[in-house]
Amino acid sequence: MADNPLSLYHCVDTRVFDRCIAKKDDFVRRYEDISRRYDQILSKMKWEGRGADAFYNDANTVRTNLRGIGDILANMCNVLEECRTVIEQADKDLGDCNRHPEES
Repeated sequence: MADNPLSLYHCVDTRVFDRCIAKKDDFVRRYEDISRRYDQILSKMKWEGRGADAFYNDANTVRTNLRGIGDILANMCNVLEECRTVIEQADKDLGDCNRHPEES
């Protein structure tokens, strides 16, 4: 929130939210690319013999963790958009206050 002692106006700067929200699709795309490449690499692996079971168990653990990171990323994007909505409402309320400061 910007608060200038020389001004009677108060406002909320939402540009940072807007820039982050604009980049979220790129973050999601990059995550999906990483996940897809990981799956492609594993599909080409033909490890047999000693250590193969341990490798594939670890590989599946990594895949599970990647999915978890994807869920966290999606949740962060949703929360960011929800925060933007709350901030937008606060900015609207401040705008109303700025128009009628005697009623505050």
